[in-house]
Amino acid sequence: MALSADALAAHLLPLLAGLVTVAGLIAAALWRRGAPSATTKAVIVVLAASLFTVLAAMPAAMVDWDRRLADAMRTHVTPPQLDAAFAITQLGNFQTLVAVGVIVALGLAARRCWSDLALWLAVTAGNGLLNRTLKLGFERLRPLHDHGLVFEPAFSFPSGHASGSLAVYGLLTALLLPRLPPAARLPLLLATVALVLLIGASRVILQVHFLSDVIAGYASATVLLVGGHALRESLRRRPW
Repeated sequence: MALSADALAAHLLPLLAGLVTVAGLIAAALWRRGAPSATTKAVIVVLAASLFTVLAAMPAAMVDWDRRLADAMRTHVTPPQLDAAFAITQLGNFQTLVAVGVIVALGLAARRCWSDLALWLAVTAGNGLLNRTLKLGFERLRPLHDHGLVFEPAFSFPSGHASGSLAVYGLLTALLLPRLPPAARLPLLLATVALVLLIGASRVILQVHFLSDVIAGYASATVLLVGGHALRESLRRRPW
């Protein structure tokens, strides 16, 4: 376990590049014929909820590996990597996500896209409330870090940057995709996947989150994002 954590920290950049590539290919495969079906969305929600449950009840061996990885980051991450992570993490900050949220909400209201606006507010605001509630419920302390670039007083589990970036940028992409020409959809999707994963990775590189915090943040946001989108589509098809 210790060797695996140390190796991951030492080879962080190529592993991150591979993760972005694989995640992008999976996302592209899911969207190759348009939005995923209701069944696919239901499976994604169940898998994400199950993953969060596993992470929330981690056995001692997983907790130990999580901490060993955080310790290894302090040894292997270089100052240029810290600076790059600090720049990237700003895109997932609360202030940035709120600004994006307000701009998109105003744009949807101006276009009278009331269904999209309701979904936007429910997912983005709901994710913020859920993340805050989960942090207070688990009260997990953050890893130790001494680089001085960031100071995070809140609890660690799950990552608000990871969940917030997926909820905001992911839903924005889902709303934009049907409105774009087919040739522009894949580049936008791949760019969003890369952005969200890099924001999550920046939290681990900066040593302000354990890896499980970031994965759990993605899992909780996936439940809201995919579940909310599926519910909206179901209500649209229901005869009233």
